[in-house]
Order: sequence, then structure tokens, then C-alpha cells
Amino acid sequence: MFTSIQKYISMILVTLMIAFSMQFGTEPDASIDAVADNLTDGLLSGSMTPFAGADLTEAETILTRIAVDAEGNCFFTDLNYGNQDRAVWPAAAHLTRTERLAILFRLETDPAVKAVYRDTVIKLLNHWIRQDYQNPNWWHNKLSNPNILGEIGILMKSELSADQLCSLAVLVGRGCYALDPTLYVYTGANAIDIAMSSIKFGVLIGSAPAIRSALRVVSRQLDYSVLEGIKQDGTFFQHGLRLYMGGYGIDFIKGMAKILGMISGTAYMFPESRLAPFSAFLLTGLRTMSFGNTLDPTVMGRSVSRVNAQPLVGLVPDLLLLAGTEGIPRRNEILTYAESIAENRKENRGLHYFENGKLLVINNEDFYFSFRGGDSLMFYAEITNDENILCYNSSFPGVTTIMHTGNEYTNISPLYDYSMVPGTTAVRETDEALAAHAGPTYRLLPGTYGSKVSDGAAVVFAKTVHEGIGMTVSCFATDDAVVLLGAGMTNRTGKQMFTTLDQSYYTGSFVQEGNTVLHNGVKYELLDGEALHAEAEHRVGSWRRNNRTLPDVFAEGDIFSVYVENDGAYAYSVMSEHTNAQFEVIANTPSVQAVRLPDGRIAAAFFSAGSFNDHGRTYKGNAGTANIFG
Repeated sequence: MFTSIQKYISMILVTLMIAFSMQFGTEPDASIDAVADNLTDGLLSGSMTPFAGADLTEAETILTRIAVDAEGNCFFTDLNYGNQDRAVWPAAAHLTRTERLAILFRLETDPAVKAVYRDTVIKLLNHWIRQDYQNPNWWHNKLSNPNILGEIGILMKSELSADQLCSLAVLVGRGCYALDPTLYVYTGANAIDIAMSSIKFGVLIGSAPAIRSALRVVSRQLDYSVLEGIKQDGTFFQHGLRLYMGGYGIDFIKGMAKILGMISGTAYMFPESRLAPFSAFLLTGLRTMSFGNTLDPTVMGRSVSRVNAQPLVGLVPDLLLLAGTEGIPRRNEILTYAESIAENRKENRGLHYFENGKLLVINNEDFYFSFRGGDSLMFYAEITNDENILCYNSSFPGVTTIMHTGNEYTNISPLYDYSMVPGTTAVRETDEALAAHAGPTYRLLPGTYGSKVSDGAAVVFAKTVHEGIGMTVSCFATDDAVVLLGAGMTNRTGKQMFTTLDQSYYTGSFVQEGNTVLHNGVKYELLDGEALHAEAEHRVGSWRRNNRTLPDVFAEGDIFSVYVENDGAYAYSVMSEHTNAQFEVIANTPSVQAVRLPDGRIAAAFFSAGSFNDHGRTYKGNAGTANIFG
């Protein structure tokens, strides 16, 4: 929270920076003017989306909710400005509505109407500046508010007095590197958003140094990262070593699209070679984890608990902006990716393993599958700001995603049994019991992890203990089918454990013949273990179950579950119902797990040094290794 003393100091610094820019800056600075024009043209044309969308978009609706305060400025009668909710902050709508009116002002041609919009925007800005609304969550004060105010300021700059411009710049400067060096500690998506507001600050006061300092930060985020940011395999990490393609990863893309759109055609634009890692993140990483217009829910972090977070349609404008920006590598592929999302078009991409992300993916026209391996230094599920509070089982290695249409898990959160996460072995627990577990956000799971990829086949394995549940799990995959093995599954509580093959929306019917189940275009077959159970159940629930920032909104629907009661080991296959891949389980023990693949090769994961025999041949391996034998 910013104090009056900090505000006073910032006012002095901003005044000095404006004076310096006027005295020593190049007048006019064509590049700064071009950045302002790019942002303005983008916001007015719709090729750039505002930093945060307004809840109201029609001018008449916005204007009817405005009242005049004691100083003659404007506020919204329907907003609770005193509510300090960290996630859904009502006062934030004041800024997004103000920006919407600023855009309508710039688009309006009727002089009388235009004057109404202008005067209202100025009075709304004056109210915010005078009240200086702040939130306990730093994100609003140092990231979101500065970006929105920066956009409003650039749209309205010609209408602002010198005093208004300076006062507004102080608030935008709270998200500017040039005024707050402590902001340099942030990385990944947060760094990109701070850089974006820093650029807007520089444009607002005419400071080229402020813009260049921000772009130096952006340049560093374009390097492959050891910790947070873009990885060499095309994945994206945030909040430590945590795979975060959705949520922060999507925010990173949106921020980069806006920044590159703003600096396109100016002296500030990056050379094409610097943008190659960013394009790889988009096309090698995110696109591989996208199934039509849907993102794999296991790579979304805590945003998976939000409404409408999984569909990717909101990313299309940003991808189109990137595809239309000169100097970005693989622009045609980015355009094709945007079109595939807009058309919900699936493509045959086959098998891919992300070494940094420890994620195996099969992505084809009628079948998507992912298996999350692990690493002793990685974090998994996250609980922050009361979001994703039931994610305890989601922090297990071995979590899977299985899709045929892409709608299997969309907005399933109110109805989901969070003790039955696909791919995991666990005990049945209530919401209260799950929430009572020690938070998994920064839990490390020491163990044995590894992988092997060779000629269209892969093995990914994990052996660890998750708060008393011991597990030895492996996934053996080809480009269209998988076998999953579990052995040495133990539970210190002695309670019955269940291995969940899948839990998704029910499509109206399923077929079960013995230990084979067909549902929604997917075939599940139990190869080893107790009887396979499949059931459909009508459920009711609320969005607040897993996300305390959301209202207690009622939901209902039919949920399909397929699972097995686990007595220590299991083996099952998953594939499209049109695929007839034949696997043979050769070994499934806590020491070694091995499978004969459909092409006859043998794939194995060794958890301790040893060997196994098959048809007179001995196969050996060192502890913590995998191999695919020809």
C-alpha cells in the first residue's frame, strides 16, 4: 500500500522526469509517438484488447450508474469501493469502465456526445486520483491499475491538463521500473506486465529512458530460463519450478503481444532472432497442449478453478495481433494456430515429451492424453488467494488428462470429486478433509523420476511418497495409445485406495464389457487389478467449493467416473475407441515396470538396479533409468 509520503516523493520524481524529457528529449520523438499511435490504433480498432475487459460495454449502461461526488467528480453507484477482496476487487471496475468510455470517446463523431464522454472520463479519472484506491494485493496496485491507467492516459492525453497528467503519471509510475527498482525482482508474466505499464508510463511523460529500461527487462524474459519463464522445451514456468502454461503463461503471451504490437515499426522493436524462444513457447509448447480450442487443465495452475478458464478463444485476438506484427518468427504458423482455436480444429501431432515440464502428451484429431511425471525439485498444484483450495490430490505425480471432444472438463469444478483426480491413486475424502491437508503449493516430493523417448515411443516414470501414500507409477506411450502401471501402492492410514482412470462430463451412455469401458470416444481397459468400475452420477455443487473468490453459484450436471479399487498394483490402457493397440504387461513391481509395445519393442523403467527376463532374453537397467529395447 502506498503512503502519502511515497506519493509525494513520486510526484517530485515524475515532475523532474517530465522536465528532463522536455529539456533533453528529442522533440518530437518519433518512436515514442509511434508507440502511442500503435497502442491507440490497436485499442480503437480492437486488434489490441484492453489490459482488463470492462464488465459493462455500452455507454448508456455505464452512464446510468454514475453519480457526482462532493468535489464534482464522478463515481459508480453500484460499486462497493470499500470492499478489499484481494482477487475480485469491485473498485477495479471503475477503471475498466472508464477506459471503455475513453475508447468510445475516441471513436465518437458526434461533437455533443463526444463532449459528454470526454467530461465523464476526466471526472472519473479525477475521482480515482483523489481517492487513490488501493488493495491489499500488490498485483492491483503495481501491475493492473498502472496498466489500465496508462492506457486511459494515452487515449486521453490531449485532453488532460499538465496537473492531471502529472497526477495520473504518479499512479501509472507505481508499475514502472524507472520509479520503483524493487519491481525488478519479478519474473515471467509479472515482469512482462510491469514492463508494459513502464512503457505506457514512458509514453505518457515522453521518456525514452523509461521505455528502454522496460524493454531491457522484456529482453531478459525472452531468454531461456533456469527458473521462471520460458524453457528450452517450449514450456513456461511461474511461481518457482512449476509448469504454468495457462494462467501466467497465457498472461505472458497477452502481455508480449501487446508490447510487440506497441513497439512494432519503431526503433524499439526486437530483432527477429530474439523472439525465437517466444515463438517456440507458443508453437512447440502451448499449441501441443491445446486440443482444438481447449487447454489441458493440468497445465493451468490455480486458474483451473476459475470460470471459463480452460477455453482458449480469448487468446485468439492476441495471436492474430502477433501474426500481423512484422519481425515475429513463424508468423504463418501463429496465424494457423489462431485459426485452429477459432474453428475448434484438432490436428494430428502425435507423441511429444517435454523434458523441462516433465509432461508427456499425445495430441491427435480424436484423442488427447497427457501424463505428468515429476522431479524432486518441482512444484505441482498451487493454492493462492483462496483459489484451487481442493487441489491436494492434483499435486500427485501421474496426473492425467484424457479428451476426445475437448469439453470433458470445461467448467467441471463445481461438480468434481477432487479426491478422484484422473491418473492418481488415493483414498476417498470429503472437501473438508482435502482442504485440511497441509498446503501442497510448495511441497517437494523427493523420489525417483525419469523418462526415455525413442522413435515414436516414450516411458515416463515416478516413484515417491505423497504424505503417506507410496507410489511407483509409469506411463508407456506410443503416438496414439498408452499403458499406465502402478506398483507398491501403499497407504499408512490403511484405508481403501482407488485408482481413478478418468472423471469427466457424462455424454449420456457408456458401454462396459468385463474390464473394458467405452465412453465419449475413449476406450479404457483394465489389464491387471481388481474389477473396473464405471458409473454416471447426477451431481450438484457450487463454484465456491474450490475457489473462495467466486460467488456461491449453484451448478448441476452428470459426471462419468471410471476407477478401480486398488490393492497395491494396477495396469490399464487408454486410447481412442477406434484404436486397437495391443500392449502386454511383462513386469509390474516396485523395482521394475515393463511393457511390450504394439510394434514388439519392450519398454522398461528401472527403480533399482536389476533385470527381468522375457522369452529367454534378459533385460538390464540401472536404478532410476528407462529404456526402449529394439
